[in-house]
Amino acid sequence: LWVLDLWPESLTSAGNINNKLILDFFKKIVTYIYQNSDKILISSKSFRNSILEKGNYSSKIKYLPNWADTDFLSNKKIDIIPNIPEGFNVMFAGNIGEAQDFENILKAAEALRDCKRIKFIILGDGRKKVWVENYCKTNNLEDTVICLGRFPIETMSSFFEKADIMLLTLKDEPTFNMTLPAKAQSYMMSGRPIVGMVNGEGKRLINEANCGLCVDAGDYLALSECIKSLSEMNSIQLKKLGENGKQYALANFDKSILLNQLYKVIDS
Repeated sequence: LWVLDLWPESLTSAGNINNKLILDFFKKIVTYIYQNSDKILISSKSFRNSILEKGNYSSKIKYLPNWADTDFLSNKKIDIIPNIPEGFNVMFAGNIGEAQDFENILKAAEALRDCKRIKFIILGDGRKKVWVENYCKTNNLEDTVICLGRFPIETMSSFFEKADIMLLTLKDEPTFNMTLPAKAQSYMMSGRPIVGMVNGEGKRLINEANCGLCVDAGDYLALSECIKSLSEMNSIQLKKLGENGKQYALANFDKSILLNQLYKVIDS
């Protein structure tokens, strides 16, 4: 079993479900699955405690994070992408949903409204996408927040080349604090610095890899200050942060290394 999200905790954090009967029902299912698994692989080290609360599965648990998409290492580029505006580009790529805390991302954009050079480039789709677009229209953010929509994974390396920094955010929820978003590995592999508004595993990773700056989840004013600070760094400083992240990802999130670890688990 490879645990990429915690259940039933995700029902509360991402789905706003708090009915005890429903949560107990799913907890019984999850506990049954844990009991009948030979090995339990966890994509985040913080998942261990949640799993152990449901039974003594310590001997089954092994850390196996998501790997970074190696397409970002390819020299092949897709040229057919929309024009990216000139300026200091803060790029978000992925699901535009409740968990990603777009309310505070856009508050940070509002705080930086007068810094016309700083642009927020949003790639992806999700149930908050229309809300984000409407918010930008209502609050006159369309000049600095650009929603480009969803694109194939093959184009991401071309988009990431146009970014100055990558944006990683999650709401302040117990489950999210234990989760390492899969996009973090690809962000790091792209060689771009990361600015985070996230707690727990995400913050630990950014600080441990020394690949950018991170503030507490929900602190949009601190996020805006971090973005401004990064925008004032010279290209050498930014390149160093990005290279730190890439080297960390190569050492810890390389697909071939992690698959070899998986083979060893299966062989055992």
